[in-house]
Amino acid sequence: MKNRIPPRPSTDSIVQGKKVPLGIRIPYGRDNEYGYFSQIYTDLEKVKTNLKMLLLTAKGERPMMPTYGSDLKAVLFEPSTTELSDVALEDTIIETTEMWMPEIVIDEVNIKRPEAYTEEDRNNPYTVEVELVFSVINIPNSTQELNLTVDV
Repeated sequence: MKNRIPPRPSTDSIVQGKKVPLGIRIPYGRDNEYGYFSQIYTDLEKVKTNLKMLLLTAKGERPMMPTYGSDLKAVLFEPSTTELSDVALEDTIIETTEMWMPEIVIDEVNIKRPEAYTEEDRNNPYTVEVELVFSVINIPNSTQELNLTVDV
């Protein structure tokens, strides 16, 4: 009979009393205790990282998966009014998440634009801050926040 790894608890990754990494923390950083890269040890942290990577990946950017990712940057760059653009950004976030991460429910999307452009903003006026509130379907009390900066 093959050795089987016991099923992992739904909120953390402890197997036989040891922490088991589920992935690499983004942005990359050094973890002096466990190796070269800082690791993720909880399902919520993993889901949050995966959602961030999904939304910040442009469609066509990932090799062999041309439909993976979102159109956030394309929507942001389209000529439109601020209100229509914000609705399109929210729709893109929800549609992308439903397609690629159906275990996540987006509860709230807040889009913030710079009110007064500074000299730095004038160089790139196509920038928004996106605040997401989401939860994971099969993890109780899993409401999380994710802040993203989307720019072209």
